[in-house]
Amino acid sequence: MKSKKDKIERDFEILKDGPIHKYFRNRVLDEDVIWFSNNNFEIIEMNARNWNRKNAHQKLKAALDFPDYYGENLAAFSDCLSDMYNKRYKGLLLVFRRYDSFVEEDKNFAEAVLDIIAGESWIWLLTGQKLIGLVQTDNPDLNFNKLGGICPSWNSSEWYNSDRKK
Repeated sequence: MKSKKDKIERDFEILKDGPIHKYFRNRVLDEDVIWFSNNNFEIIEMNARNWNRKNAHQKLKAALDFPDYYGENLAAFSDCLSDMYNKRYKGLLLVFRRYDSFVEEDKNFAEAVLDIIAGESWIWLLTGQKLIGLVQTDNPDLNFNKLGGICPSWNSSEWYNSDRKK
Protein backbone atom coordinates (compact mmCIF):
# COMPACT_ATOMS: atom_id res chain seq x y z
CA MET A 1 0.00 0.00 0.00
CA LYS A 2 1.31 3.44 -0.92
CA SER A 3 1.80 6.02 1.76
CA LYS A 4 0.16 9.43 1.50
CA LYS A 5 3.49 10.92 0.39
CA ASP A 6 3.83 8.32 -2.40
CA LYS A 7 0.45 9.41 -3.76
CA ILE A 8 1.53 13.05 -4.09
CA GLU A 9 2.63 13.83 -7.61
CA ARG A 10 6.18 15.14 -7.82
CA ASP A 11 5.07 18.25 -9.70
CA PHE A 12 2.63 19.08 -6.90
CA GLU A 13 5.30 18.39 -4.27
CA ILE A 14 7.60 20.92 -5.94
CA LEU A 15 5.01 23.57 -6.81
CA LYS A 16 3.57 23.71 -3.30
CA ASP A 17 6.92 25.21 -2.23
CA GLY A 18 7.35 27.40 -5.31
CA PRO A 19 8.22 26.74 -8.95
CA ILE A 20 12.01 26.69 -8.48
CA HIS A 21 13.68 23.78 -6.67
CA LYS A 22 17.35 23.23 -5.87
CA TYR A 23 19.39 20.05 -6.21
CA PHE A 24 22.88 19.17 -5.12
CA ARG A 25 23.38 15.63 -6.39
CA ASN A 26 22.86 14.95 -10.09
CA ARG A 27 21.59 11.46 -9.24
CA VAL A 28 18.67 12.92 -7.27
CA LEU A 29 17.95 15.43 -10.03
CA ASP A 30 18.08 12.68 -12.66
CA GLU A 31 15.47 10.67 -10.76
CA ASP A 32 13.10 13.62 -10.77
CA VAL A 33 13.76 14.39 -14.45
CA ILE A 34 12.85 10.78 -15.29
CA TRP A 35 9.61 11.16 -13.33
CA PHE A 36 8.73 14.33 -15.26
CA SER A 37 9.60 12.66 -18.55
CA ASN A 38 7.31 9.75 -17.70
CA ASN A 39 4.50 12.16 -16.82
CA ASN A 40 4.21 14.09 -20.08
CA PHE A 41 6.40 17.12 -19.35
CA GLU A 42 8.49 18.74 -22.03
CA ILE A 43 12.03 18.86 -20.63
CA ILE A 44 14.79 21.26 -21.60
CA GLU A 45 18.17 20.81 -19.94
CA MET A 46 20.91 23.42 -19.89
CA ASN A 47 24.42 23.46 -18.45
CA ALA A 48 25.11 26.91 -16.99
CA ARG A 49 28.74 26.20 -16.13
CA ASN A 50 30.19 28.84 -18.48
CA TRP A 51 27.32 31.30 -18.50
CA ASN A 52 27.86 35.00 -17.94
CA ARG A 53 26.06 38.23 -18.70
CA LYS A 54 27.45 38.32 -22.24
CA ASN A 55 26.48 34.81 -23.34
CA ALA A 56 23.54 33.74 -21.14
CA HIS A 57 20.87 35.08 -23.49
CA GLN A 58 22.49 33.35 -26.45
CA LYS A 59 22.56 30.07 -24.48
CA LEU A 60 18.91 30.50 -23.43
CA LYS A 61 17.88 31.35 -26.98
CA ALA A 62 19.53 28.22 -28.37
CA ALA A 63 18.27 25.86 -25.66
CA LEU A 64 14.72 27.19 -25.62
CA ASP A 65 14.56 27.59 -29.41
CA PHE A 66 13.57 31.24 -29.18
CA PRO A 67 12.83 33.03 -32.47
CA ASP A 68 15.44 35.05 -34.35
CA TYR A 69 13.86 38.29 -33.16
CA TYR A 70 14.60 37.40 -29.50
CA GLY A 71 15.86 40.69 -28.04
CA GLU A 72 18.44 39.12 -25.68
CA ASN A 73 17.27 40.99 -22.59
CA LEU A 74 15.23 39.99 -19.55
CA ALA A 75 11.98 41.50 -20.88
CA ALA A 76 12.34 39.53 -24.11
CA PHE A 77 13.15 36.40 -22.09
CA SER A 78 9.90 36.82 -20.20
CA ASP A 79 7.91 37.39 -23.39
CA CYS A 80 9.36 34.41 -25.24
CA LEU A 81 9.01 32.15 -22.21
CA SER A 82 5.30 32.93 -22.06
CA ASP A 83 5.00 31.88 -25.71
CA MET A 84 6.33 28.38 -24.92
CA TYR A 85 3.00 27.25 -23.49
CA ASN A 86 2.18 23.99 -25.29
CA LYS A 87 -1.03 22.05 -24.70
CA ARG A 88 0.55 18.80 -25.93
CA TYR A 89 2.33 18.56 -22.60
CA LYS A 90 1.32 18.71 -18.96
CA GLY A 91 3.99 21.36 -18.53
CA LEU A 92 7.54 22.49 -19.16
CA LEU A 93 10.51 21.53 -17.01
CA LEU A 94 13.58 23.72 -17.28
CA VAL A 95 16.63 21.98 -15.83
CA PHE A 96 19.73 24.05 -15.10
CA ARG A 97 22.90 22.16 -14.19
CA ARG A 98 25.94 23.80 -12.60
CA TYR A 99 23.91 26.94 -11.93
CA ASP A 100 26.24 27.90 -9.09
CA SER A 101 28.87 28.82 -11.72
CA PHE A 102 26.45 31.32 -13.25
CA VAL A 103 25.55 32.64 -9.79
CA GLU A 104 29.25 33.16 -8.99
CA GLU A 105 29.70 35.02 -12.27
CA ASP A 106 26.65 37.32 -11.89
CA LYS A 107 24.31 36.57 -8.99
CA ASN A 108 21.81 39.35 -9.78
CA PHE A 109 21.41 38.26 -13.40
CA ALA A 110 21.23 34.55 -12.49
CA GLU A 111 18.51 35.31 -9.93
CA ALA A 112 16.63 37.51 -12.40
CA VAL A 113 16.38 34.62 -14.87
CA LEU A 114 14.95 32.34 -12.18
CA ASP A 115 12.64 35.09 -10.91
CA ILE A 116 11.13 35.46 -14.37
CA ILE A 117 10.58 31.70 -14.58
CA ALA A 118 8.92 31.76 -11.14
CA GLY A 119 6.65 34.66 -12.08
CA GLU A 120 5.69 33.11 -15.40
CA SER A 121 4.96 29.82 -13.63
CA TRP A 122 2.08 31.41 -11.71
CA ILE A 123 0.52 32.59 -14.98
CA TRP A 124 0.90 29.14 -16.53
CA LEU A 125 -0.83 27.57 -13.53
CA LEU A 126 -3.85 29.81 -14.07
CA THR A 127 -4.19 28.39 -17.57
CA GLY A 128 -3.73 24.76 -16.56
CA GLN A 129 -0.05 24.32 -17.45
CA LYS A 130 2.96 23.88 -15.17
CA LEU A 131 6.31 25.62 -15.60
CA ILE A 132 8.97 24.33 -13.21
CA GLY A 133 12.65 25.16 -12.86
CA LEU A 134 15.07 22.65 -11.35
CA VAL A 135 18.44 24.09 -10.43
CA GLN A 136 21.42 21.83 -9.80
CA THR A 137 24.34 23.33 -7.91
CA ASP A 138 27.70 22.06 -6.74
CA ASN A 139 27.41 24.46 -3.79
CA PRO A 140 25.46 22.72 -1.00
CA ASP A 141 24.82 26.07 0.67
CA LEU A 142 23.53 28.00 -2.35
CA ASN A 143 20.69 30.32 -1.45
CA PHE A 144 18.62 32.74 -3.46
CA ASN A 145 16.54 35.73 -2.54
CA LYS A 146 12.83 35.37 -3.07
CA LEU A 147 11.99 34.28 -6.61
CA GLY A 148 8.41 34.97 -7.60
CA GLY A 149 7.78 35.87 -3.95
CA ILE A 150 9.12 32.58 -2.51
CA CYS A 151 12.61 31.47 -1.50
CA PRO A 152 13.46 28.29 -3.44
CA SER A 153 13.61 25.10 -1.39
CA TRP A 154 15.87 22.12 -1.66
CA ASN A 155 14.23 18.98 -3.03
CA SER A 156 12.76 16.61 -0.45
CA SER A 157 15.67 14.15 -0.69
CA GLU A 158 18.24 16.86 0.10
CA TRP A 159 16.22 19.18 2.28
CA TYR A 160 18.43 18.82 5.37
CA ASN A 161 21.90 20.37 5.22
CA SER A 162 23.37 16.98 6.19
CA ASP A 163 21.79 15.46 3.05
CA ARG A 164 23.99 17.67 0.86
CA LYS A 165 27.36 16.83 2.38
CA LYS A 166 29.78 15.22 -0.06
